[in-house]
Amino acid sequence: MEKVYTVRIANMELSLYSSETEEYTQSIARDVDERIKEIIGDNLSVSVVNAALLVAMDYCDEVNKLKEGAENMRTQLKSYMDETNRALAERDDARRLADKLKDELMNIKLDRKD
Repeated sequence: MEKVYTVRIANMELSLYSSETEEYTQSIARDVDERIKEIIGDNLSVSVVNAALLVAMDYCDEVNKLKEGAENMRTQLKSYMDETNRALAERDDARRLADKLKDELMNIKLDRKD
């Protein structure tokens, strides 16, 4: 359920809808505010809008890198699962062969006794 929260970013109050908790929403707002303040720093020639755009670019870059990392992990996991399935199939083949050879050995031993 979405709720309306008021947050303060770059000395501006913003009302926004969020399905997240107020604590989480305020935490995100504080993070954005801190990043804007870091960019502006002592350089008063950087506008809040420019700083906000740089923060947005930074967040997009971070999200894209995280997505790429997640995709790499999914690919690696799929590869590990494929290798595991191949190894299990080989193990099953080896067990069947061992059982077959064990049966043949038993038959040979029984034939020698006769």
